[in-house]
Amino acid sequence: MHEHLVSIIIPTYNRAHLIGETLDSVLAQSYTHWECIVVDDGSMDGTDEVLAGYVAKDSRFQYHHRPKDRPKGANACRNYGFELSRGEYVNWFDSDDLMLKEKLTIQIEELLKSNFDFCVCQVSRFNKNFSSIITQNSSKIYVENVFSSYLSLDSRWLTPSILWKRKVFDSFELLFNENLKSAQEWEFFCRILNKNDNYTAVNKVLIHLRSHKESISFDSNKRLREWNYFLARYLIRTNENINLSTDDDNYLKHYLVKSFKDFCRMKFYKESLKSYRIVIMKSEDFSFISKLSFFLGMCSYLLFNRGYYFFHIAKKNAT
Repeated sequence: MHEHLVSIIIPTYNRAHLIGETLDSVLAQSYTHWECIVVDDGSMDGTDEVLAGYVAKDSRFQYHHRPKDRPKGANACRNYGFELSRGEYVNWFDSDDLMLKEKLTIQIEELLKSNFDFCVCQVSRFNKNFSSIITQNSSKIYVENVFSSYLSLDSRWLTPSILWKRKVFDSFELLFNENLKSAQEWEFFCRILNKNDNYTAVNKVLIHLRSHKESISFDSNKRLREWNYFLARYLIRTNENINLSTDDDNYLKHYLVKSFKDFCRMKFYKESLKSYRIVIMKSEDFSFISKLSFFLGMCSYLLFNRGYYFFHIAKKNAT
């Protein structure tokens, strides 16, 4: 079993105080045939020194910096790490989370004894140490209609929990979208699941996810976060390579229109105008009366903080 190389790819930024625990959990894996590629996004806190120690200690560790011609962010680091990797299996991981000792062994075994292309595991979240577990298992890491379920967030997985066969990505020119600041894994996994839902799930906690204000999943900038959630849904709905059922398309349409209304109510001027232009004005989903009513509602909310009447008219006259 140990002849199959696993590439563990970890983006990092200013995690000198945490990444050592993550790398120690990689070192402790019972499955030993791995390479761990850490890609730094421009740290200024001593991460270089920490990684130098691990690279000197074990040749399976690699330390790289994001090329200057790639946009800043974890997505570019994940993609660059993948380009450098050689493994038959791939596991993107985060620089503040912890693998349990048997993670790779259990997921590799699941894939080797079957024809599945990727394997998802359960996770738990903790604050400062394992005695402060704040959430446990998700009940829906395996579902039958996985694309629709994942699209609507009825089932959810996080990037570190998945071990992939590398061949899954052969037909994808774009992996993580380097322009998205949030919802990047949702957008990427939707593109994958629409083409390949051949997966299995291990109903065991194999990862501890650290919850703190510096974590990649924590984003205090609500405006940026909500815009990227919107943009990710727009990219999926307008992607010509994705086959959407009527229900899936209606879900995305509803999400986008609701987001537009929320931008207006929150008086996010730029986001309101952009979302109106691409979701309402250019769409064939709405009649002229609806488009006009949405526009008047947007102006009314942005100027006077009220506009429900116009949005109600727009909904009544939708095509």
